[in-house]
Amino acid sequence: MRRFSDEVHVRSGALGEAHDAPVQFVWRGRLYVVRELLSRWRERRAWWEHSAVAAVHGDEPAVTAVGAGRGGAASTARPVLELGDLEREVFRVEASVGRCAASGVYDLARSVALGTAAVSEGTGTTARGDADGAWQLLRVSD
Repeated sequence: MRRFSDEVHVRSGALGEAHDAPVQFVWRGRLYVVRELLSRWRERRAWWEHSAVAAVHGDEPAVTAVGAGRGGAASTARPVLELGDLEREVFRVEASVGRCAASGVYDLARSVALGTAAVSEGTGTTARGDADGAWQLLRVSD
């Protein structure tokens, strides 16, 4: 098993019982097609690695523009660690590059709002906090 922290572009859809599972993803310029959803779970993120925590300890400056568009200057702002930064939903999928290519197992993750249900009652949609749709590839077993 190899560990990664690479951003991937994911297309979600219905896969098995899940209505919002990854069905395709692009990693390092290659399109992977998901063959099977193997597992799905939630896990706590390493909050101590977040940039807001580093900024509190003086390792990274947190800068925001004040009066943007009116010639305002930048000032230091207090960093914020959002609740969605604390938990992520992980999908373990079997995927391959082409129809005949050997498949591998990939763990794809996205941020979720802390305390939200995995699936909203009756709608089949996920209640999550990833407004930007950011996904990460965490692990690869091939």
